[in-house]
Order: sequence, then C-alpha cells, then structure tokens
Amino acid sequence: MNHQLATNGHTARQQSAWTGTARRVLQQLFEVDPAAIDESKTLADFEGCDLRDIAGPLTPMGWRIRLKDRIFACFGVNFDIDEPLSTLVARIELAEHGVRYARAH
Repeated sequence: MNHQLATNGHTARQQSAWTGTARRVLQQLFEVDPAAIDESKTLADFEGCDLRDIAGPLTPMGWRIRLKDRIFACFGVNFDIDEPLSTLVARIELAEHGVRYARAH
C-alpha cells in the first residue's frame, strides 16, 4: 500500500511538472493560457492563435514557419508541429538539463 501511495505521489508530481512546463511553453509561444492541457494535443491544434510579438495576420504556412522558428529560438529544439505536445515538452525539459536531441532523417 505504501508503494502504491508513493507511486501515485510520484506520478502526480510528474504530471504537475509536465503541466507547469507545458503552460510555460504555451504562454511563451501564444497569447493564450489553456485551462486544461491535453498531452495528446499538438501545436497544430493551436493554429490560428496569435503568436506573441507578431503583428498582423499570418498565412497558415507563415504561422507554422514562425512557430517552428520561435520554438527553436526560445528552447533550442527542433519540433514538428503535428507531434504530440508531450513530445515537445519532453524535448524542452531534456534541453534545459543539457541533453541535446538530434533526429535522424
């Protein structure tokens, strides 16, 4: 029972840390603060949201390009906007701890 309690506590801390990182990332990218963040969402789900410090409307392709550039500039990671948000958060957390990820093509 104590092991189950410890495991649930660890999972809750991980989820809280994940949500905190996800909120921070989304606040840096967009002018939104989603009430509930779903790990399976992608950045493409936020398409059309205003990007911070970008004046004027962008085409869908322009929005995607600016978003990828912003992610790399802010967090130093490459990312496909159709990948789950949980993948982006994991890459950012690794990068913040000095781990670099290079995706093979």
